Amino acid sequence: MKKILCLFSALTMVLMSSCSSDDSSDGGSATLLPTKIVETTVENSKPGSLTYTITYDGNKLKEIAGSDAARSVYTYTGDLITKVEFYVSGSLYYTDVYAYEGGKLASKITTAESNKTTQQKLTFVYNANGTVTSKSSAVVNKVEIPYDGTVTYTFSNGNLVSTEYADDAKEIITSTFDDKKSPFSNITGVKLLLDLDDNFDFSSVNNTLKNVTVTYDSDGKITQTATVTTTNKYNDSNFLTESFAGDAKDSEKLEITY
Repeated sequence: MKKILCLFSALTMVLMSSCSSDDSSDGGSATLLPTKIVETTVENSKPGSLTYTITYDGNKLKEIAGSDAARSVYTYTGDLITKVEFYVSGSLYYTDVYAYEGGKLASKITTAESNKTTQQKLTFVYNANGTVTSKSSAVVNKVEIPYDGTVTYTFSNGNLVSTEYADDAKEIITSTFDDKKSPFSNITGVKLLLDLDDNFDFSSVNNTLKNVTVTYDSDGKITQTATVTTTNKYNDSNFLTESFAGDAKDSEKLEITY
């Protein structure tokens, strides 16, 4: 779901579509979990497809395996995700380690197998106004070196409604949501990861209807605005079964099986 933001952020045109519902499949119980997600993309008129197979231990993630031979393996401590190992063609590529304070994500440290002396670190600050700010740094031979720039997350009604990337320039993504259930609603611990998953929106309880991305230069002048509107379909339990955003040249479609 998040990939479509990258796919369309360079566009200046506004994409218009509508939101519809489909009761063609029965969602079952309140403990519904997605087991397969098919992602079909078109980038510069070139089609592609990727299938994710998801396995669980109860409601806890065990593995998300892609048809491209990449997979993520999840480790929990209690109900908190504390480690994710990313493999490519059977070989460990990098490891994310998560730390928490008071039940909230405090940091994420990424270690690549190719260079274990240097890690990438994200530190999270929970602000008085309810927003969350992420600060990035490198850890070289156990010495932390901060980077410039921050990411600030704003939540409302359990959804990530705004993400602001601030450096010399600035980019703000503002999102609106439906009132239906995210495919990931029942998965233990994923919402605490904020928007850190590279493939899916674990951070929100509902589903995106529209993303508006506004880019500013270093003087605060707007240089670009791009709007992506998503068409959604749902099952009888109001869980998302399909989402589509785009046009004939650039698009993303997700099909979710429970």
